[in-house]
Amino acid sequence: MTSSVGRHTISRSWELTPRLISAFAAGVDDPNPRYFDDAREGGLVGHPGLAFTFQWNTRHMPGVAVDPVEARMGVHAWADIRYARLFRQGDVITAQGRLIAARQIAPGTLSVVRITMTDAFGAEVAVMDSASISRGVRYNHPDEEIEELVPMPEPSAPPASAPGWESTLVVPPHAAHTYTECADIWNPIHTERTVALAAGLPDIILHGSATMTICLREVVNRSLGGDPTRVRRLAGQFRAMIIPGERITVRCLEERETPEGRALFFDCLNASGQPAIHRGLVVDG
Repeated sequence: MTSSVGRHTISRSWELTPRLISAFAAGVDDPNPRYFDDAREGGLVGHPGLAFTFQWNTRHMPGVAVDPVEARMGVHAWADIRYARLFRQGDVITAQGRLIAARQIAPGTLSVVRITMTDAFGAEVAVMDSASISRGVRYNHPDEEIEELVPMPEPSAPPASAPGWESTLVVPPHAAHTYTECADIWNPIHTERTVALAAGLPDIILHGSATMTICLREVVNRSLGGDPTRVRRLAGQFRAMIIPGERITVRCLEERETPEGRALFFDCLNASGQPAIHRGLVVDG
């Protein structure tokens, strides 16, 4: 893995049709009319979470052999998405990733892929840094990093004594299946119980990207006046599991002005009170 730093993933393009935009929003139960009313002036805006669809479907790297045993040891660690503007109906978005860092950490090997998303004119629309950990996987190559990560605003320490707001909701039992098809992000541990149990999980689990996008829905509705075009950054760490059918709590922990814009720090707790999303961040630009 470290020897592949600098290599690019496959490139793919998507036309953002009303069907594609609305399907993704439906997959995270986000009824915002900006994602559904294609008769509105200017047409639809694409859900910020579409960046996860583009990332997932461009993750393969040509010419790099993948050990299936090691692949099963991989977990999504964190994501950081910066938006130059929001996706829009009629856009043709081309996405391609590049492995920019790989290093050994206590649990295994951490790798970071930077996915650049451009429109039909070649203008940058969004950039995502996506980190994965291959648990227990070790390499003889030295650590390598060819591009620096973009610093993020940090929450205050100590944290606020009480959240600014919180939303408690139940994740529907079919949520992972719906998201899988609407977002075109398929891994059988999210939809097939036999596979999840064989992998040592207690049940199927909700995708981390679905969890983060549900959190974003709550932040947009509670703190951004329902306007997703104000989102300039979305980031967070993927931690504890969420079992579909269980209750979760999304909390806005702090709002603070930064040079980048108004930073909203959030987290998401699963039914056991464990952080499913840790150090969540939305920047209102």
